Parts: sequence; structure tokens; C-alpha cells
Amino acid sequence: MKDKRVIWLILSMLVCGWACSDKTIIYNPEQKRSIYFYKDVNRYASKVVPDTIEFSFAALEESEYRYDIPVKFIGMPIEKEIECEVEVVADSTTAEAGKHYEMGKIVFPEGEVKGMLSLRLKRTEDIQKHPVMIYMRLREDENFVPMENECYRLSVVDGVLVAPGWWASGYLGVYANGNYKLYRKMLEYYWELEELKPVFYAETVKEYGRYLEKAPAGFFQQPNNIVWIKYVFKPAYEFYSDPENTYDGFDMVNPDRFIR
Repeated sequence: MKDKRVIWLILSMLVCGWACSDKTIIYNPEQKRSIYFYKDVNRYASKVVPDTIEFSFAALEESEYRYDIPVKFIGMPIEKEIECEVEVVADSTTAEAGKHYEMGKIVFPEGEVKGMLSLRLKRTEDIQKHPVMIYMRLREDENFVPMENECYRLSVVDGVLVAPGWWASGYLGVYANGNYKLYRKMLEYYWELEELKPVFYAETVKEYGRYLEKAPAGFFQQPNNIVWIKYVFKPAYEFYSDPENTYDGFDMVNPDRFIR
């Protein structure tokens, strides 16, 4: 019993010391918040965010595209709208401001810890043969300090459909083996849903994007996924299963396996 009382006494002193320490229990709202580019790992089948994010105009008809990059900070929200700047690293960037892109500031709405950096990407003839790179870093100011080694590398290309992050080679085939054709066909059937399933299509475009660029990994395997199977994946599978339409790299599994 004596040993137990000693142990409790020591623990009580430690707790008291911790509770009385201003440095450990008081959050200083004036300190700089740690800021970073938010990259959703759930969008990638590999569960690993690539060092360089790729964007392609190949599936688009538009000559310009709004590309949004979420930005978050660690710390208490600020009770007013606040801005943060981003800088382009000149010696690691091949894209030309004004020609290939336009960039705005990051705005955090009042009381929010998440903001958005919007780029306006421009389709130019030269990116059909040579991708351009935009290398961005967050800039320290009176409110924010970037997390260590924080950066965002964006490669912009045209004429080639880059693999979406959700592409699962075990189910859809190795993307490098000509499977940009399958991806394009999936998009075509997806866009047809605007007439076939307008409510579903509108909600999906809002959440996943018109080119499924925001779709999470395995979205086509989630419960109640019958619309994806029936109207998008199954038709694409059947189209390229036809010997007249197939290609050497086609290796997609029967989408019936995705039914949940």
C-alpha cells in the first residue's frame, strides 16, 4: 500500500506540473499557422500521391481549364477572411505565366482552415509535344509558415490522356499498354449519363468532376455502384471485348466483379 501511495503521489505531481505549465495548455492564437497543399491520398489506387501531378487537355474540348488545388493550415481558424500567397519556383518551372497559366491568391473564408488555389490552365500548341511544368511553393507571411519541403509540381500536357489517380491496373489493365483508349471510352459513356441519368450525372460532376479527375480510388466498387457498372464500365468492357474494336493492351476484368 505504501508503494502505491508513493506512485500516486508522483503521478499527481506530474499531472499538476503539466497542468500548471502555460506552454503546454495555452494555445497562442497569434502564432503562425502551418500551411500545406492538401493532396487526397484516397484518389490514388496506389495510396501514394505522386511527386508530380499530371494534367492533360486530351479529353477536353475547352481551350482553358480551371484547376483547383486545396490548401489547408494547422491551427485555430481565423475570424476573418484571410489570404496567402504562393510563389512559382523559376528555375524548376518551364510553363510561362500568362501563356500557359494564370494564378490567383489563396483565400481562406472566415472561420475556415481550408482554402483554394485556382489556376487557369491554357491549351497551347507547344504542350502537345512538350509538357510544361509548374513548380509551386507556399510563401511565408505574418500569418502562415509552410510545412517543411512543402511544394506542388504540376505537369500540363495535351494530346495524351494521362492515367487518372483511381486507375487500378489489377482490374483495368496496365495503363501504359494503350489503355488511354479504355479511359476515353469510359468518359464517353459517363458523359451520356447527362441525358440518361441527369440527376445522378449532375451530382457526380459536382463531386468527381466532368473528367472524373476528382474521383477517389475504387469509386466504381463502392456499394450501390450499379449505375457505374451498367452505364459506364460494362459498355466500355463490351466494346473492347469485341475483336473488331480491341487492342493489344486491353486487359480489363468483367465489371460484374465490381457489383456490391
